[in-house]
Order: sequence, then structure tokens, then C-alpha cells
Amino acid sequence: MRPSCLSTALLTLLSLAMPKAHAQAPTVPAPFELTRVLDIEKRRAVEVALAPSDVSLSCDVLVVGGGLGGVAAAEAAARRGFSVVIVEPTRMLGGQLTSQLVPVPDENSHIEKEPGPSTKTYRALRQAVRDHYNAQPGVKPGAGKNIGDCWVSRVSGLPEVWEKAIRDRLTPYEKSGAIRRVLMRHQLRSVTQYSGQQRINYADIASLETGKITRIGCRFLLDATEDGAALALAGSPFRIGQEAFSEFGESLAPETANPSWVQSFTYCFLMNWQAAPGPIPEKPAEYDYFKSLGEYTLDYIYRDKAEPYSVTYKVLEKAQANNRSYLPFWTYRRLIAASSFTGKQSPVGDLALINWRGNDFHEESYLDKPVDEQVRILERGLNFAKGFAYWLQTECPRDDDPTKLGYPEMQVPAKSGWAIHPYIRESRRLQARTMLTQNHLRSPDPTAKWGEIFPDSVGGALYAMDIHPSKGEPPLLSVALPYHLPLGAFLPASGPVNILPAAKNFGASRLALASARMHPTEFLAGEIAGSLAAFCLEKDLRDPSAVHDSPALLAEFQTRLKTQGILLRWDEIL
Repeated sequence: MRPSCLSTALLTLLSLAMPKAHAQAPTVPAPFELTRVLDIEKRRAVEVALAPSDVSLSCDVLVVGGGLGGVAAAEAAARRGFSVVIVEPTRMLGGQLTSQLVPVPDENSHIEKEPGPSTKTYRALRQAVRDHYNAQPGVKPGAGKNIGDCWVSRVSGLPEVWEKAIRDRLTPYEKSGAIRRVLMRHQLRSVTQYSGQQRINYADIASLETGKITRIGCRFLLDATEDGAALALAGSPFRIGQEAFSEFGESLAPETANPSWVQSFTYCFLMNWQAAPGPIPEKPAEYDYFKSLGEYTLDYIYRDKAEPYSVTYKVLEKAQANNRSYLPFWTYRRLIAASSFTGKQSPVGDLALINWRGNDFHEESYLDKPVDEQVRILERGLNFAKGFAYWLQTECPRDDDPTKLGYPEMQVPAKSGWAIHPYIRESRRLQARTMLTQNHLRSPDPTAKWGEIFPDSVGGALYAMDIHPSKGEPPLLSVALPYHLPLGAFLPASGPVNILPAAKNFGASRLALASARMHPTEFLAGEIAGSLAAFCLEKDLRDPSAVHDSPALLAEFQTRLKTQGILLRWDEIL
């Protein structure tokens, strides 16, 4: 990563605007820019000030990113009484569950065990959503447990219900002053270290509405961004793309590394099922080209190196393939089922989430691109998703009559039908002291029930390694054993010591993060990072590696995590 080239005049302006103790200009690695930032919600570049405004903040823990990892990290630190500031670029907290419009979480069959994988806090969040729906008039007894009666998850609900559950958890800490500010519609612009030290001093945060810069001093910075931007800006070592087999000896890795292989991003959208056909929008931009790619289909490819196979789903009926029966496309991620309410039948009145290969945009990745390129690629990704909605309404084969095409009964709601943030599956990943790999998610022993148990285990997770491919890459869905997260995966191998990964950006290979990117594990990563920062602040530890290196401190920290309701070893419940 090379520093951005700045003119002498610009450097002079910056040095005059900054406090004398930090007169150096921030080092902004390419492709980041100093005077413009991405507004991902509105898909635009925003011009921002060079110098901070009169407003400045300080906190113990700065959490950059208000997604699942971010809110978990913030609560964990605030729970211990430390001051927290949260920065989020959209108008919603919750990330995957809210702004990215995946409020039907990808989980595992053990998620509801107590103790179980992820965290007690995550399970409480799920229960709050269930309680909300069970209390609604007209809901059948118990239907709120999964109000959408979807088959990909055990719980579902509208994004605004999930966000309220998140806000309700954070509100007591805001009232107590532990959470000092929640800066919505703000984007990270730069990160600056203490001169001559490997520690973050402050971050400059840009308002996406005014372009003004707020400088926030912090003792720990937690990167809960969707793309690992804070790690890159801070100079922490990171990885992008697919490693070669020779790197970690992963059997599913290719022989040659492919840095450009970054999982596709998705603009998810909602569709209502109406009794009568509705209007059809105009054909979206690039529709004919996008259709030619072959992704507008109900076919889904399930691929392990050993057993690739394809299933052609039906919209409302079960499909048969590979000697199995497959449930309908429509109910896959249904958010609200009409049949969950007294006296109503499905599908009329249903609301379904569409998150499918037809809206997985793999033509280009916006990660690590200049701002204008990010805007262009995001716009194309949205048009690709609009093309799939158009195809479903006009060209999708019908179950009831294969000679007819299209389901105009499916309509995208006029308001809140489209995600305000793309669903991000892959981030920059920290180059950490310990790298979680495919080999930790599997075992050469065919009778093994779980993967390697690390001495410094700080959590348990489970999900298949699920890669939604980039251009030219085959898809991959491959099983994993229940596995463990090592504390070493949260500790930078070099660079600033007081910046920690708090989302799907901790130290792991691409294949391992293809599993760990899911909702409960991102939340777990955030709670681990927030708890670690709080533990270090209590012990007056400037470098979190001290926890890893001291058997006594490590044991104490692991005991705290366990007390919080975090599973440390799968052999405790399996």
C-alpha cells in the first residue's frame, strides 16, 4: 500500500489545521482519498473538509461501523463502564440484519443452545424479535418464533424490528453516558498514530450530510467496518482475495493465488405477493447484458470439489433433484408469512427477501477501488439486482403453466423495498498472530466432532464454507465441523497495537472467513473485540498481546467471556 500523493500546498494546509503535537499529515493509503469519501447509502462521492471542525470528541473505545460486529463490540465495552463512540455510514444500525437487508440470519442447528455458539447477547437479540411478533394482534400462537415461516433460518423479521431490538439494548448505555455518541451517516476519513509509536491516537470522521470532519481521540479503535477500511488506514497488515494452496495447505484452495477473487456483493430486495398482477417497471440498465450472464435463473449450484450438483427450484412448489426434495424459492427467506396470522392464507400477503444468485453481483468488486470507481460499481450492482426483479416479474417460468412466463404478482414495495447498503460477504482480513484456516474447520479424523481447540480459544462457531464467487471463479459450498476462534486471530502481527478487528475482518484465510462471515459469528467477533478492549483498559494494558502471552491473564479473560455466555469449547455441549 503506498501513501496518497499530496501537493505541498495541501500538506501545508493540513499541518496548519492540526494540533502541533500531531503536525504531520495523515498517511492515506491508496485508494483512499483525503478530500472525498464514499457515501455507500446514496452511492455518491462526498466532498469533505481538510481540517476538523470545532467539534471534537474523545472516548475509551471508538467503534467504526455500526453493523452486527460494531453493535456487539460497543455493548461489550459499555457494559464494563468504558466510554464508547459508534460511527455508522448509513441511517440504520445492524448491518446484515438491517441496512443490508438480510434480516433472516444464516445460522446453524446449535444456535439456540444455552450455552451455545455465538453469544448469549446474540440469542437475547433474536428472542426480542420473537417476543415482538408474538405480542402483535392477530399472530397465531407461537408463530412469532419464525414469523416468515422461512426455511433457511429459525427466526425472521422486518429490518426495522431488528434495529429496534438493537437500539433497545444500547439505549441504557446511551442514557448512562457510557455510549457517548452514535454518529449515524458518518464515514471514516483517516486514522492517525501517535508520532513514533505503534498506537492509534485519533480518527477523522466525515459527516455525509455536511462534509464536516469530527476528530475523535480514542484509546482503542475497533474496526467493525464492512470492508476493513480502518485496518488499511491505520497501516495494519491485511489480506485481500484468495490465497494459494501453498499458503496454508488448504485442500479447497487453488494452486495459484487470486487477489482479485473477492466474494460477490448483493443488493437484496423485498417482494410482496399480491392477489392480482401489478405494474412492471421499465427494463433496467444493462438488462440484456446481465441476462446473458446466465444468473437470472432459479437454478442453484451446490459445489464441493467432490460433488457439484444443480437444483432447479420452483417458485411455490417443491422441486426434486439429487434424490432429494427442495422447498420453494418463495419461502426460502420469507420475512412475513400471511399464514402466520389468524384467518389468512399464503402466499397472498407474504413479504419475501430476495437474496439469490440472480442478485449476486460478481462482475466487479468495489473493494480497494477509488471512490468514483466504487460509486460506478455499486450502481451497476444495484442495476443487476433490479434486472433480477424484472426477470422474476416477466421471464421466470411459472409453476402453474410452464408455457407462461413471469410473476407480476411479485411486487417490490415502493418504500423500503431495496437495501440501502449492499450485502457484503468479504472484507480485508487482518494479518494476525494466528490465522484461522480451512484446516481448523475440518479434521483428518473422520470421527471428529469438532475442529482444533486452541489454548487461547475465545469463541465457537459453525457454518459451511460458502463462497459466492467473483467473476471467473467457481462457487463453493463445503461443510465444516464446529470450530473455535483463537484470540491470536484478533491480534495484529505488526502495526498499531490498539486497533482490533471487530467484524468479518479478523485473522483468517478467505476460506475460513467464508464460514465466519455469517450473522452470529460476526456478532461474536464484535463481542470478543469489545470485551478485549475493555479488559485491557481495566488492566491498564497498552498492548492486547499481553493477554495472549500471559497464562494468568488469558485464563482470566476466557473466564470473563464464559461468564458473559460465550462458548469457548464445543466439547462442552456436544
